[in-house]
Amino acid sequence: MSSPSSSNSASPLSSVSSEDSTLINHLALLSLDGSNEDAEELAATPIFTQPVFEHGSSLKASGKAEPFAQFGLLAGIIEGSNATSDDAKVIAKDPRLFFNTTAPSSVFICGSQGSGKSHTLSCLLENCLTRSKANVLPHPLTGIVFHYDPWVSASGGSPCEAAYLASAEDISVRVLCAPTNIRDIKSIYSKLPNVSVEELRINQSDLNTKRMMDLMARILRELRTEEQSNGTTFNYREFKRRLMDETLAVGQLQPLTQRLETLESFMVKEQVAGQLTIVDLSCPCVTEETACSLFNICLELFIQHKSSVGLVVALDEAHKYMTDTVESELLTARLLENIRVQRHVGIRVIISTQEPTISPKLLDLCSVTIVHRFTSPDWMQSLRQHLAGASIAPVATDEVIGNGYGMMANLRPSSKELAEELFHKIVALRRGEALLFCPSAIIGLRAAPIKLEKESSVIDNWTDEDVENVGGRAYPQLIKLSHGHLRIQVRKRITQDGGRSILAT
Repeated sequence: MSSPSSSNSASPLSSVSSEDSTLINHLALLSLDGSNEDAEELAATPIFTQPVFEHGSSLKASGKAEPFAQFGLLAGIIEGSNATSDDAKVIAKDPRLFFNTTAPSSVFICGSQGSGKSHTLSCLLENCLTRSKANVLPHPLTGIVFHYDPWVSASGGSPCEAAYLASAEDISVRVLCAPTNIRDIKSIYSKLPNVSVEELRINQSDLNTKRMMDLMARILRELRTEEQSNGTTFNYREFKRRLMDETLAVGQLQPLTQRLETLESFMVKEQVAGQLTIVDLSCPCVTEETACSLFNICLELFIQHKSSVGLVVALDEAHKYMTDTVESELLTARLLENIRVQRHVGIRVIISTQEPTISPKLLDLCSVTIVHRFTSPDWMQSLRQHLAGASIAPVATDEVIGNGYGMMANLRPSSKELAEELFHKIVALRRGEALLFCPSAIIGLRAAPIKLEKESSVIDNWTDEDVENVGGRAYPQLIKLSHGHLRIQVRKRITQDGGRSILAT
């Protein structure tokens, strides 16, 4: 028979062993595999530099997944917001800044007319759509560009600058326009080779209750209920018949008829297969409200098409149609919805506009913001309210110093001072230059001591020499742009440049 003392003495040992085992298991759940985390973080970043690319290549060589399977040159770095002298030397040696086309992302481009924003948009599209000396693109994406110019008329107009990508042999550019303006649009695009112009037609089968609600701004409960009960699809003729049977005042019937006629002018008479590329709704008969409604439908149709090919959606000169209207709000909501789930649907969104004030929510969600020259204090105020890099000063190495009176003075500028400094930089930007804001951009590497393995804190079979050797090694730690910014010079175009300003002679 065991004595009480022997059983009691075994209990603490068993408890200690159990605690060690639990600790090891918990530490295993808390620990991160540094190289795997680096590879995943690199693959997700929209912007990176050459040293970061080399680090990604070293991870691939060690058996990790390729983080940068597709990418393209975007710009050269002129300076960073908090660059040290060592950083300046690295930039001078290799200033290249790359755009990661593999990872879904969203880019917001703004700036005054002639500052270079359309050029930047075209460079991004080149990186996504055509193989060239500026990129690595084993699997080109497919893209759609929305364009609307209210000043187009029979006397002339300018084509969407993205159409100049047709000068690349491996890009097929197709322009879809309003049936009421096809002759003028064909004339405008006739100077560009390899560009086909067709009427935009939306199939009846592509209409559903939600899209009709966007167009008609009314709820179709009765038809929707019958569709669900009978298992049928939306029937436009039945929809129109029931609307005409309703007792409507003259003031209600006239605008309703106008909206129906607008919709009918864009509908196909037969089922026709086709893929959208550039949707140019520039036409005196198409209002900005109608343009937004049709862009909204085209966007949904483009994204819902199941394909293994990556998608890129671009809004050109968005300030011309994204105004204070219900239709614009619906288009903005659709864009925001897709930006939030961009990683799930594999989409890249690029918005080019003069005014950063068109939608503060877009500024909040876009992963990259490229700011070209402007001179409006109101625009600066919008950036300050919605960009971390425009409202928070970069952290200095030593934030405080002695001021000679036994007190400590803060070296970090105030938010107002930072905004003033940024505004001076923006106003002074030359054509093609920009400030780039991207908190998730990975712009460099720093050496850091490697951490001990998770088991090393609880297993006692390590010698002092082992601990010293492991602790003395260094590994590369990724440096993010965070709330800083970069002044960049956007690269030259690979395809024909159609965005140069027309000067008086």
